[in-house]
Amino acid sequence: MRALIVDPDAPGSLRLGTAAEPEPGPHQLVVEVRHISLNRGEVAFAGQLPPGTVHGYDAAGVVTHPAADGSGPVPGTRVAAFGTGAWAERMAVDTTAVADVPAQVDLADAAALPMVGVTALRTLRSRSILGRRVLITGAAGGVGRYAVQLAALGGAHVIASVGSVARAEGLAELGADEVVIGLDGVDRPVDLILVTWAGRSWPTPGSCSRRAGAFRTSGGRPASPPCSSRTRCSPSARPRR
Repeated sequence: MRALIVDPDAPGSLRLGTAAEPEPGPHQLVVEVRHISLNRGEVAFAGQLPPGTVHGYDAAGVVTHPAADGSGPVPGTRVAAFGTGAWAERMAVDTTAVADVPAQVDLADAAALPMVGVTALRTLRSRSILGRRVLITGAAGGVGRYAVQLAALGGAHVIASVGSVARAEGLAELGADEVVIGLDGVDRPVDLILVTWAGRSWPTPGSCSRRAGAFRTSGGRPASPPCSSRTRCSPSARPRR
């Protein structure tokens, strides 16, 4: 079958090639992949994987073979899937790592959900956000955009931080109550800071987090975390790479 495989000699260490058909375990089903999504980390660090590896984690498609143990959806079910070897015509994936895709949702859209969507959800679930002030840095990125929407749905007052005016487009429509450039304009304490990238918009230690506040990170961290006696840093569970 065709697949995107790791090749250290190819541009970006990836090339279109052929790979063996997936061999599912008893708790795995086989998905005919219709769409995939590429995450920054997967592409950036592809060269660190063994040559010939079928890369990728996010896909959406249709179940062709059910799991031998009887778990999971039946053949013909449209699913979003999260697992290794996703960038291929077919992938074997744990039945606990797939979700039915509603008929009104395009599979191309569903393919962009697993890694960034679950990362944002798990991070925000680390503490109650109802009625809280939540600052999301890197809000224009994949995890950031999901986090803005989920935090708004969870009843938070959402402050979306981006690096430029151009990056701010559309965030208010997604549910952000405030959209700021860097930390300009964040002059009141916040309850939770979700840092989705280790860039220059890391908050100054103690500058905008009250004593009960907390940091959550995803996708990277700076050499010196922005912790102080007034803030508690607690990295979220990182997505697999």
